[in-house]
Amino acid sequence: MAHEGFLYESISQQLRSQIRGGSYQAGERLPSVRRLSQIFGVSINTVVQCFRQLEMDGFIDIRPRSGVFVASTQPASPDSPVVAHFPLLPVEVSLSEDILHYMEPHVEEHLVHLGIALPAREIMPIERILRTLREVTRRQPMDTWDYMHPHGHARFTHQLARRSLNYPVPFTPEDLIITNGCMEAIELALRTVTRRGDIVAVETPTYYGALVALEVMQRKALEIPTHYRDGMCLYSLEQAFKRGQVSACLVSCNAQNPLGFTMSAERKQKLVELATRYSVPLIENDIWGDTVSAGDSPPAKAYDEAGMVIYCNSFSKSLMPGMRLGWVAPGRFHHRLRELKQISSITTASAPQLLMGRLMESGFYAQHVQQLRQQLEAQTKETAAAVLDAFPPGTRIDIPTGGCVLWVGLPNRIDSRTLFDRALAGGIHIFRVFRRSKAFQLPAPECWHTYQPQAPAGNKPARGAGAEHLSTRASAAQGSRAIPV
Repeated sequence: MAHEGFLYESISQQLRSQIRGGSYQAGERLPSVRRLSQIFGVSINTVVQCFRQLEMDGFIDIRPRSGVFVASTQPASPDSPVVAHFPLLPVEVSLSEDILHYMEPHVEEHLVHLGIALPAREIMPIERILRTLREVTRRQPMDTWDYMHPHGHARFTHQLARRSLNYPVPFTPEDLIITNGCMEAIELALRTVTRRGDIVAVETPTYYGALVALEVMQRKALEIPTHYRDGMCLYSLEQAFKRGQVSACLVSCNAQNPLGFTMSAERKQKLVELATRYSVPLIENDIWGDTVSAGDSPPAKAYDEAGMVIYCNSFSKSLMPGMRLGWVAPGRFHHRLRELKQISSITTASAPQLLMGRLMESGFYAQHVQQLRQQLEAQTKETAAAVLDAFPPGTRIDIPTGGCVLWVGLPNRIDSRTLFDRALAGGIHIFRVFRRSKAFQLPAPECWHTYQPQAPAGNKPARGAGAEHLSTRASAAQGSRAIPV
């Protein structure tokens, strides 16, 4: 078994090198499975495994009854920050005290708030929201008085379902459960498909709120190498699936926080195919999906024919965080998740549902989202320019595909806790990025912060081996100040 595994990885590497080197051009057909088994002197099954790996990594396209062809677009070069082979070691998460400490300054009004990922209030249609809220509560007072069904108000869920009509696999109003924000949706999803002690695959780095949810529910995190442009390494994820290591996978495919990438439609489809093939539930956090600057970007859920994707979303990032209005499309896990919703919070407030139903029905929300994307894109570029002007030479910024989070790479080794304190002293609130493995690497020094007070023996990081970054909110309306580093 080990020998076969070694062979297929070795052959995959050889073919990958030949494709990158131009021996095989985009669209060119590769030798057949049988021919490659003869060339390398291995079994047909080994070649099949090799092709599967190359397909997951985006190097080839397998066309039934036609053959195997080099993909038209290739993944990033070997120098890009993705590592396909690393120790898959699940760890317990211990972050809650740290995160509360770094969140506390957000309420201090005298600071420049760059630490919490929210669009500036100045660009939100607050007056229109309040006017519409008064209108719907006046016209439908009894709907706001009574408990709402977990499936939500019909007018609202109908509008949500209409958003999926162009998906390859659309969902219906009956497929939805309304929640108190996206985090409740994610927590319900985790409780539905995992138990205490289970392992959940996550991106590295990932949204700190997801890590805290794992900590509170006593689940372990398994970090999967994540490319700052392409997302999760699908090969590494499949290895974890094959070994039966994980009970679920928590992922964000659109404008991910904190890296800002949006996975291609092809990679989203392959991600769903993996989850379906290995029967591993995929919990998708699409809270930034409406902000993708390139326009509509269907989530992985759009390709979910088997119901393995639990789709989570809300309007907290695109309209009004104080509404606490989210929803979940649980797929095949609908019955159990609905039970947990009713047990935990019974239902979700009626008034926000009536409000959003009206804003979507009138076409206002679609218009707002279009304007918001343009504003966030412009503010992101302005803020990036301000950071590059204020930070030391050699600072690197990756412009996100949406949302309002910047991924900033520092040229010199610096403890992000020290940077936090210096920024706070200068009147700026920023936020650290939490991760544990060094699977994600960029050409910059590293500052290491684990999920636990101390890393397990034999798994300590090499000094200066990777990259340290901080996330900042892209809001030009907040202004900019130099941070001494």
